[in-house]
Amino acid sequence: MNAEPKFLSVDDVLSLHAIAIEDQGGDPTLRDRALLESAMAMPAQQFADHYLHEDIPAMAAAYAFHICSNHPFLDGNKRAATAAMIAFLSDNGWRFIATADEAEPIILQLAAGSLDKPAFTQWVRKYMREKPKLELRDFFARLNYLNIAEFFESGLVHDNPDLAHKERVDTIIEAARAIPAITEANLGAVHAEQSGNHQSAEILRTQSRLLTAIYRIAQDMGYEW
Repeated sequence: MNAEPKFLSVDDVLSLHAIAIEDQGGDPTLRDRALLESAMAMPAQQFADHYLHEDIPAMAAAYAFHICSNHPFLDGNKRAATAAMIAFLSDNGWRFIATADEAEPIILQLAAGSLDKPAFTQWVRKYMREKPKLELRDFFARLNYLNIAEFFESGLVHDNPDLAHKERVDTIIEAARAIPAITEANLGAVHAEQSGNHQSAEILRTQSRLLTAIYRIAQDMGYEW
């Protein structure tokens, strides 16, 4: 590795887990913080000034493996594990390109203990791509309404509605790490809905979807967040 990795914090994963539970439902309770802290420490472990996980894909795989193994949350451990892996890759200049159809059975095997860490690491290596760099001004010069329309349409067309929903949630979780306004808009929509202000809730959800679309389109164009 040429540069020091950008590791995730416990709070990072707590935020990712909260977003997933807010969107998909489930019990948000943290069962054992010590188990989460242990899982989060594993990718950064060193011996004699050398990382025990030799590179970015191995570290990314370690986040998912140890969160699944430690089971620190009452619910949503697989979602938190996947989100942490993707977020770590993104923070360190890599994209995770597996579709929901490709990722779901692998994550289920990982959570069930039927897939070991070396095999999972090899799978992660297969589905990651380095992000090319693109100036922000170049991105906005290339962004148009057709890009955005295509993003919204692709989110509605899928043979399996459950997987389509999962892909959208994964995108929102990933985008919210880069654009905090997405989380603010989603939480604001929930509060507006609870207070009976349905118009404001819909406006906030539209803002969240638009910002998520811009994030995903930027990634597809090669812009590095």
